[in-house]
Amino acid sequence: MFNNKIGRSDTLRNEVAGYIKTLISSGQLKPGDRLPTERVMSENFGVSRTVIRDAVKTLAGIGLLEVKHGVGIFVATVDGALVGRQLSNLLTYHLDTIEHIYEVRILLEKFAAQWAAERCTQEDYEKIKDLLEEAHTVNPIEYGDRFADLNRKFHLLIAEASQNPVIAMMVENILDLLENVSDETHTIPGRANLSIEQHEKVLELIIQHKPQEAKRAMEEHLSSVLTTLKKKNNPNTVL
Repeated sequence: MFNNKIGRSDTLRNEVAGYIKTLISSGQLKPGDRLPTERVMSENFGVSRTVIRDAVKTLAGIGLLEVKHGVGIFVATVDGALVGRQLSNLLTYHLDTIEHIYEVRILLEKFAAQWAAERCTQEDYEKIKDLLEEAHTVNPIEYGDRFADLNRKFHLLIAEASQNPVIAMMVENILDLLENVSDETHTIPGRANLSIEQHEKVLELIIQHKPQEAKRAMEEHLSSVLTTLKKKNNPNTVL
């Protein structure tokens, strides 16, 4: 597995990192697996230990490997908090990626709505219904924090109603990441009321067990939020 000689080039670190990444993505290396030592990998790849060290550091930086000093190098396990931190770092240093993150959010949440329409329990429905009733009583201008909290909880409850804990975890990380960004839209005239109307439409389709319609409604809702956000940040943008 680790006896592939790496060609001589200016990108030795990237070649080694890419090879290890391929082993992980193909399933040859699984979460928790221990990699050979730096010395062994250096000999097998035919590169210096510095190259191996840099490649490992690169993969650890994106969460694929975990270095336990004095113990060894391991394939990382899925950690929701880690994913959230990585995404937060991405947003901090690349503010233009907000739209890309929204694309991922839309992808996740439209399927969460679809699965919620297929699997939603009566208890799930009652929780979401009660939340929307409270949202109607909150003025988003005067009580922006409370309205934002209710908005976040709505999307989390939909994800939880999908009965898929992985998508619920991922949606929660996305919502945490976009918390301040999304809060900006609630004070725009008409945006809060439109969101409530769209939320009610999504819930109605879920309780009617119409998965495709619920999926489409969630996609339309989040796409409209993104459009609002774009207009707010660049009023001259034609959308």
